[in-house]
Amino acid sequence: MSEAKPTKVKPDIRAITRLVPPSGNLVQGQSELPIDPQLAKEAAEIIAASQNHYGGSEGDANLRKAVAEKIEKYNGISVNVDARPFEVMITNGGTGALIGIAQSFLRGKSALVFEPYYPYHRKILEEFGGKTEAFELDENLSFSKDALLAKCKELKDRTEFPLKAIIVCTPANPSGKVMTQTELEAISDVAQELDLMVVSDEVYEHYVYGENPHIPIASLPGMWDRTVTVNSFSKSWNISGWRLGYAYGPGNLIQPINNVANIVNVCPATPLQAALARVLMAKENYYNDLREKFEGKRRFVGEALTDLGFKNYDSGSAFYIWTRIPEEFTDAIKFNELLMQNGVGATPGSAFADSDTWDAHMRICIAREDEILEGAMEKIRTALK
Repeated sequence: MSEAKPTKVKPDIRAITRLVPPSGNLVQGQSELPIDPQLAKEAAEIIAASQNHYGGSEGDANLRKAVAEKIEKYNGISVNVDARPFEVMITNGGTGALIGIAQSFLRGKSALVFEPYYPYHRKILEEFGGKTEAFELDENLSFSKDALLAKCKELKDRTEFPLKAIIVCTPANPSGKVMTQTELEAISDVAQELDLMVVSDEVYEHYVYGENPHIPIASLPGMWDRTVTVNSFSKSWNISGWRLGYAYGPGNLIQPINNVANIVNVCPATPLQAALARVLMAKENYYNDLREKFEGKRRFVGEALTDLGFKNYDSGSAFYIWTRIPEEFTDAIKFNELLMQNGVGATPGSAFADSDTWDAHMRICIAREDEILEGAMEKIRTALK
């Protein structure tokens, strides 16, 4: 009888973050850029005016209206902000929406994630009585529709933790991969054939620069009725500590999530919602400027890494760089330890995978001030001498 393979020890992203000085922190996936001055001003005024009390679990009415306008403008999807049950709600970050989904729909069930995957997609489900199953992408971060269908059929037919949902993250954390329309249509076909729910994590939608545009899977034929879309303001507005996000979809899927939010969180932070409602749609070029700024960061860091022997994946988005470490190294954990000795660090690829395929890869977060990125590249250069 063969011995069971030991459980793979994964790098702890938050633990690594605490070990790296701010000047070299390319680890944790948050934007450390300054808050928008107008947003800060609005928040200060609202808090000073004592608008700091309970609100509805579904979120501030004005912010929900602004979010519906944003979805219409950038995603081409009409959400009825007046519908009951609710079709759009404000959540305590994207995480709050994922917790509501796990508690409402995935206890005793499983969801499929594409590997390399976002660790919290797994951690949240397992904390709330569900299970995730990884479907590994190939070396080009692509997949076969037939293989996906076969995997989903196998999981759906099992007795314990039958497959209930597919989690789509595009652009993806950690790789930045932007799903093509063909790939999204393949997922859509599988979901409809097997009657699966889809959870679409679109937190990084405004960082897409490449030839493949961001396409919400809920906009594809037949997908609105089975999709909950999750998003967040943390990254695009540099307010990860505010814990504000949103979820939208058909009322029969959103209402159970709202029921959970009412018990777990009571409501999102009321003055912060009110402030964001005032500025969310006020700046016509806000997201275009954001994308251009990050494309410049991606170009600078990408070229610097290439010069140092890294092989970067051309993801089509610009918040993370997914890269193969220099050829002479095969273990990104040990490589990261070398970098940390020189005051810089990123996240080893094994933090995002069950297999060994990505052990020589790293996720590098570029949501930092330009001078931080410049200094970090110099620290990596010094480490490799």
